[in-house]
Amino acid sequence: MKFPKEYLEEIKQRIKVSDIVGATVQLKRRGREFVGLSPFSKEKTPSFTINDEKGFYHCFSSGEHGNIFDFLVKVEKLNFGDAVRKLAAKAGMPAFKFTKENIEVENKRKKYDEILTIALQYYQKNFSENDSVKKYAFGRGLTQEILSTFKVGYSGEYGLNVSLFSNFNQKELIESGVFFHDEKNNKLIDRFKNRLIFPIFDYNNKVIGFGGRALSQNYLAKYINSPETEFFKKGFNLYNLNNAKNENKQSGIVFVVEGYMDAIGLYQAGFRNVVATLGTAMTESQKLIAFMKPNYSLSFLILPNGFDPDSFVRKNGRNNFESLLTQKIDIGNFIFVNNLQDLKSEQPEERAGFEKKIMDLCVLIQDSTVKKHYISFFKNKIFEQFSNRKAKNLKPLNKTKELTRKITRYSSFELKEFSLMYFFLNNVQILKNQPEKFLLINFHNKNLEELKKILINILEKIETFKEFNLLKYLEENNFGQIIKDINEFSSIKGISENLNEEKFDNFLKDLIEQVNNLKLESKLKDAEESLSKNMNEAQYNELLSLKDQIVASKKV
Repeated sequence: MKFPKEYLEEIKQRIKVSDIVGATVQLKRRGREFVGLSPFSKEKTPSFTINDEKGFYHCFSSGEHGNIFDFLVKVEKLNFGDAVRKLAAKAGMPAFKFTKENIEVENKRKKYDEILTIALQYYQKNFSENDSVKKYAFGRGLTQEILSTFKVGYSGEYGLNVSLFSNFNQKELIESGVFFHDEKNNKLIDRFKNRLIFPIFDYNNKVIGFGGRALSQNYLAKYINSPETEFFKKGFNLYNLNNAKNENKQSGIVFVVEGYMDAIGLYQAGFRNVVATLGTAMTESQKLIAFMKPNYSLSFLILPNGFDPDSFVRKNGRNNFESLLTQKIDIGNFIFVNNLQDLKSEQPEERAGFEKKIMDLCVLIQDSTVKKHYISFFKNKIFEQFSNRKAKNLKPLNKTKELTRKITRYSSFELKEFSLMYFFLNNVQILKNQPEKFLLINFHNKNLEELKKILINILEKIETFKEFNLLKYLEENNFGQIIKDINEFSSIKGISENLNEEKFDNFLKDLIEQVNNLKLESKLKDAEESLSKNMNEAQYNELLSLKDQIVASKKV
């Protein structure tokens, strides 16, 4: 009987060819490959080559070629079954047993694969024939090349036709996750109907599930994934892994994001080594420390307020995203700073709780050497933070807590207003030529509104700002603190300065739109709260009006 293809592929994914061959042959790295003297012939000049990316070895002197299983069969003289069992044990996988249950599972797997393949073919064909959906995708900045690379599809207004699946029974179709049963009408419904389809592929480029983006405002969930099935586990798969695997091997780096569009956006911008989690939020990212290994590191990148990876690269380009990467935070400092912010006081019991929380995370680390070094790292950080001999190191805690208190003083749209004022202050000469753009803006924050009035007076009096130090003048006239807050809270530093007039207009339009949208969302939140306390028709109508405004603003 044959071993399941998926089982063999997983072993190959977990073990490098060079690791197996290197136990027998002395290897030297040559670029992306390894070379050594052939175990199949007597030679003085190395012609035996191993390519881990492609998963094979090749001997130029004898013509022998194969994978890790072939090597053990030919060199160690094992039969194929013993080679598989030996490598499975090395990969940390259970030995495969040819039981009746396993054979049944393999048959189910084949049917699952067939159902998803038929669905994918339909979705892709439907997308290629629907001009309005293609127009929507192009409007999101996706190119035809990217749409083809990611095999983006469309399910249609009514979804898949069940007649395409006449070779499968209802139970098999439901278990595939593509359909669900409408009990009221007693029929199968395509789970992804009227959605843009993002196929999810495994490491070997085989479709294992789907993600769908709603194309109508009527859906409660904008994005959905295939449900967990016997053969699709979200926590063990990543979107775009099939494309990113070779890029990762070459660069040694992989970007992990939360959404399909973030992965596609970065990929289109040239960051091909990007994957996305499948509905698994990264809010508990610090627990990833459990999987740290020697010579592997993990860092976090906090994007400017209001941006996700996709919107940032579309708005600001690849170079500005690369500049942001210099601000990445390694996982050790990320954990330390995040937990430090939760410290309410510097009392011994609070410190003890802080230390315990961090050390509990260290206990999760599976590699004993990495665990030892992280325990030492955190102990040193804690000592530096709380040691009386280094009292100055308490300042970061106070500074962090002070910043947190400041931020919570402001609403989200006020924080965006800081970016708007930062934008004006750093493009003041263009503002001088277009003062009407400034006059029409009403800042919600009173200090910013006062600053606006002062700036209007200055714009009328000063002809050129080449020799006039505007910031110094404002600081000397009691605006020092608000200038400090503007610099501290702006989310567009470095990407909005010294623009030409065309870029100035586009950037300004986008910023104002963001401020207005945040204002509407804040009003909507207040209206929902008021309605929950006092249900009446006037407040309900106001709520509907705000929702309509938000929908309209997003269509523009």
